[in-house]
Order: sequence, then structure tokens, then C-alpha cells
Amino acid sequence: MGWKGKIGVLGAGRMGSALVKGFLGSGFPAKDILVSDKDEARLRHLAREGVRAVSDNLELVKGADAIFVAVKPGDVRRTLDEIKGLIGSKLIVSVAAGVPIRKLEEKLEKAKVIRAMPNLPCQVREGAIAYSRGKLVSGEDARVAGELLGRLGVAVELSEDMLDVATGLSGSGPAYFYLAIDALTKAAVEDGMPREVALKLAAQTAKGAGETLLKTGATPQELIDAVRSPKGTTERGLEALEKRGVAKAFGEALRAAAKRARELAG
Repeated sequence: MGWKGKIGVLGAGRMGSALVKGFLGSGFPAKDILVSDKDEARLRHLAREGVRAVSDNLELVKGADAIFVAVKPGDVRRTLDEIKGLIGSKLIVSVAAGVPIRKLEEKLEKAKVIRAMPNLPCQVREGAIAYSRGKLVSGEDARVAGELLGRLGVAVELSEDMLDVATGLSGSGPAYFYLAIDALTKAAVEDGMPREVALKLAAQTAKGAGETLLKTGATPQELIDAVRSPKGTTERGLEALEKRGVAKAFGEALRAAAKRARELAG
């Protein structure tokens, strides 16, 4: 990785903590990561990782070169009002769901603004991240943002009008897969399998399915056909899912989450 600088993370909630853990796991020096929050317990937890944890957002902004805004969407306006005098032309990466670039740029007139939609697996460097650039972001700035986000998993640049869809797909998506893993685990337990074994098998099955898709270049349907055999066990299971309209339900889940992201944008 070529970029040399200090990363600041405003907010040590679930996503802020996931970002910090992901950067640490990627080998980014702990001494070059700052995180701020009003919650002392959260700060103590992250401070044990060796990062610089502060309660003052202004202190963080002064010490960081690239700043990730990981506060709740409803707290973005207040946070930007607090720090805008110190931002200048620094690189700002907002991961606040539903907050559009135009609103960020209204508050930070000179800042180079990136809007990103990461997800929880960023904490183990298996994130799926979509991002868009603001009007003052140069090609080099976008490269740096892509490099930093790429430390956390797979990062793709999209037009901003696609970020709400990405929110419904990859931002909220892990919860859909956790739900499937939990349901399969519970069914196996009900049929007599020890829970720890069932959970391990279900989680690895999900991981393996995704890895096979990414590494082989095959389509989902091609891989379904590779698993399914006529009148076999997989075909019977798929028939049960089709009867319940599971595929349609996944589509409805994505669109409901994307709609909510647009509502948050106001």
C-alpha cells in the first residue's frame, strides 16, 4: 500500500469499531489510527488495541489526514458543524447511511468528500464496500480512498444514485445471510445435531458458496445446477424454498432497505 498518513475515525460504534479493527487487521500501524467517541467504555476497548482513543473530535481532526465519519446519520450534521473549521481540504469518507454527498459538501465546502457504504464484515477484512466521490475529489484522492477501503475487503466505485441499492444489498445484506445461517442451524439442532457443529457447518457452507462464486467466475445458476441433481436432495430442498417464495422475499428485503436509505436522506 502506498498511502502514508494517519486515519481518524469519528465514532466508535459498531461500524466505527469495525473500521478500526479492519485497518488493524490489514497491518495499518495502530499508532497511526485515531478514534473518537463520547462513550468512554468504547474508547477503552479500542485503546487496548494500541490506537489513539480520544473523546474530543477536534483533537482527532487535527491529528488525522483521512477522516472517516462513522457517527449515526442523525448525528452527522452536529458533528460536521463541530469540526468543519478544521477540515480544510482533507479527505473525508462518510459511512453514514443515507446521507448524500451534497449535504456533506454543504457543510464542508473545501473538503474532498467520499461517501461509502461498508458493512460489518469489514472488521475481519471481508467487507463488501461501495463508494462514490464528491465534486472536489481528484483521481488521486479516489485512488487513496479505494486503497484504504480495499484494506477492508472488496471496494467498488459506483455512481451515487446506486449507493442506496448498495445499502440494501451489501450494507444490510450480511444480516440476511446471518438469518439464513441461523435458520439452518436451528433446523439441524432440532434434528439432533449439536449446536456448535451445526453453526460451524452452516457458516462454512455460506462462506464456501461465496468463495466458489468469486473464484470460479461461474454464475449462481451454473453453481446451483452443479449442486442439484434430478430428484436428489438439493432439488427437494430448493422446491421447498421456491414454495415459500424465498427468492422473492430476498428481493423485497433489498428494496425495503434501499427505500429506507432514501428516506434517511430526506
